[in-house]
Amino acid sequence: MPKRTDDSSEDTCAGRPIKAATHPFSVNFLAGCRKFSDLAKETDDGQEVMIYATSCIVNAACFLEAKLNEEVAIARICFDESSYERKRWDEVKDGERRHSIPQKWNQVAALTGGRCWDSGVEPFQSFETISSLRNELVHFKADPLGKDEAPSRKIAGLMRLLPVHRNCQTGWRGREDRPRHLR
Repeated sequence: MPKRTDDSSEDTCAGRPIKAATHPFSVNFLAGCRKFSDLAKETDDGQEVMIYATSCIVNAACFLEAKLNEEVAIARICFDESSYERKRWDEVKDGERRHSIPQKWNQVAALTGGRCWDSGVEPFQSFETISSLRNELVHFKADPLGKDEAPSRKIAGLMRLLPVHRNCQTGWRGREDRPRHLR
């Protein structure tokens, strides 16, 4: 166990000296999801809806990774630097830039006795769909797609689930505004 110190000082937290601080960005990402979702509901302007929905998707995708990274950071400070537990959390921290979100999730689950990532069930299925949408937005290629054609299988599944494919155009501009070869 970590050595306890006098926590009457302003520079301690739970009896341990404060050596650093971090901001819980996951809270901001979650609040951003809510804010952009609310803004999208409040407008009838199609372009604004697209902007808010896109922002909501990006914030949602960022939330889980930020939350996992924060949990790892918090867990690391709970153990003495020389302890076995700390070494295990340090290994997770060392791989945080290389590992996917499911890999990080499983590492944290292994150390906390939590549930492993299962792409076949909720909430993991929904996160993977959100992540696919985010990847399409962030790595946008502008490849022309046919009517009702999706850029990936996950997004095709979402299009079948939601009524978007029945009413959508191939782009955000009207048919007359598109180059001739795309009309």
